[in-house]
Amino acid sequence: MADKDKTILLPVENLIPGLYIDLGLGWTDHPFLFKRFKIKTQEEINIIRGLGLKEVTVYPGRSEGLLKKAQAGPATPAAEAPAPAEKSAVSDHDKMWKAKQESIQEAAQYRNRRLKIEKEYQETIKRVKNLTRDLKTAPANAIRDAGELIETLTGAFDDDGDVLMNLVSLSDNDFSLYHHALNVTVLALTMGAARGVRGEELKYIGIGAMLHDIGKILVPSQITLKEGDLTPSEQSILDTHPALGAKMASRVGYLDGAIIEIIENHHEMLDGSGYPRGIKAPDISNAAQTVAIANLYDNLCNPPNVAKAVTPKQAVATLYAKYRGPLDEKLIGRFIQTMGVYPPGTVVKLSDESIGLVVAVCAKALLKPEVLLYNPDIPKQDALLIDLNERDDLSIVDVLRPSEYPKRIFDYLGIHERVGYFNERTLKG
Repeated sequence: MADKDKTILLPVENLIPGLYIDLGLGWTDHPFLFKRFKIKTQEEINIIRGLGLKEVTVYPGRSEGLLKKAQAGPATPAAEAPAPAEKSAVSDHDKMWKAKQESIQEAAQYRNRRLKIEKEYQETIKRVKNLTRDLKTAPANAIRDAGELIETLTGAFDDDGDVLMNLVSLSDNDFSLYHHALNVTVLALTMGAARGVRGEELKYIGIGAMLHDIGKILVPSQITLKEGDLTPSEQSILDTHPALGAKMASRVGYLDGAIIEIIENHHEMLDGSGYPRGIKAPDISNAAQTVAIANLYDNLCNPPNVAKAVTPKQAVATLYAKYRGPLDEKLIGRFIQTMGVYPPGTVVKLSDESIGLVVAVCAKALLKPEVLLYNPDIPKQDALLIDLNERDDLSIVDVLRPSEYPKRIFDYLGIHERVGYFNERTLKG
């Protein structure tokens, strides 16, 4: 057993701020959000004493070296506490219960919101699938539908509210070329809007992102769907999809040249190391690079072979480490700022040692995302959500890889093999 997991029992009269404790009570038997937590204030101690407990479990290794001071004797024994303190404890107790109930209600509202977002995501996938199919048979309809869809997605970026980037968990069986297209579109639009792009230019980025892989329709499915490594000849065939997509888009006759350029150049690199033509700067537009960055990020998180997927945090780090130079460094920096230090899908440890899943990020509070909390005392269907932007007492202290937390946390938080992204506008009150 690690030192931080060793425990002792301590009388409640000896409790002091700084001790990390376990109340040993059920979720409904105390007003705290967790039964395990670090005591912060004397008011919390008064509330604990009012629960009727004689002693609680203390974790010395997580208690800031205060155990000897606590064991020395009670600082403010409950029996000697003055009447005002007792009244204060009752008041604090009631306030904490109220705050807990509000957290439960907020979590219920969050779940409803998540269901709505997931439904909108899946409905949008159907639209992407339909317009992709119609490019061959009814191109005018496809372009009209693409324009209408991008109008809807860009509507999140007006000036009336903040925009949240939301996580959508997907199973491996759910994921397809259409999910990838939507992910890249959402990521590219968010990045473009973050650098001030609006109007027609933003719509061109959106449509280009939506259609960036249409050339793969003409590539044999045994290549596009292959999970293992491609042979050199298979890779050469796959590498033709940007040029194939650009020809298909040109034949449609309704697409702006800026959109066709995105489709053709979304795998080109500024140093000439890309494909299909190996062109260099300045022949690659910022719009094409924007889609390229979004495409790279989603390919890292959602590769053909899911076993090779990396975490969102690792994907951001890979972009920064490997693609500054081949792609515009400022654009990569803007993408990282857009996604946040802790992108949706990141599993984090908080300052109170609780674990959670980042489910939404607001560009105005990148260090304070919305986090779904792991709490085995609460059924997972009732899991709590906290907005760290509203919690000055909590912060993220670490990012966890899948190997660093047990499967029960994976299951509780509803983490799936694949990730999707969808924007949501939050109106200012």
